[in-house]
Amino acid sequence: MKKRWIAAIVLLVCFVLAALSYNYWDIPLAYYCRALSQPVLDIAQIVTITGEAKWYYILFVPAYVVLRFVRKNKLWSMRILFIVLSISASGLINILIKWLAGRNRPMNLFNNGQFGFDYFRVIHESTSFPSGHTVTAFTLAAAISILFPSLRIPAFAFAVAVGMSRILITAHYLSDVLAGAGIGILCTLVVKYFFDRYNVELA
Repeated sequence: MKKRWIAAIVLLVCFVLAALSYNYWDIPLAYYCRALSQPVLDIAQIVTITGEAKWYYILFVPAYVVLRFVRKNKLWSMRILFIVLSISASGLINILIKWLAGRNRPMNLFNNGQFGFDYFRVIHESTSFPSGHTVTAFTLAAAISILFPSLRIPAFAFAVAVGMSRILITAHYLSDVLAGAGIGILCTLVVKYFFDRYNVELA
């Protein structure tokens, strides 16, 4: 029951903040970030790379195979499987929502004055809502927080940094990042629910 309340609160907070951002903050913040100095943008470009899901598949999938089938370490292999499934689930939800929403990226605002949603756009790479990098970062942060509570603060600090980097380089709006954070956390909690339901030990 407690986890359901947490999920509901996360969903509500992210929805309200994203809606406020869409109406009041997205456009002025995007133009502000567009004018930032190049050194700031260079740092943000480096940080944003860490939000790409492919790096975590490259790291965790081989680690799972080794731990599960070579080292026979069930606890650690299940922990890694939990992270991989959480990232995969949130990634699939992210792709679906991107297609449904079809939101224009900030570049469309700068170049053509387009702001808002163009529903059911097929090419999700050109759509902005939600931020995929942020989804991955907050999924990973939530999973690490569940597995290792003492690492909660640095894990979420990392996720916030990734989300901020997406705004700074004007790849996404603030509302995209807020939505991505909520989706990442919620998907992780859902995956954890199924692990608990089937009595898979993670601690």
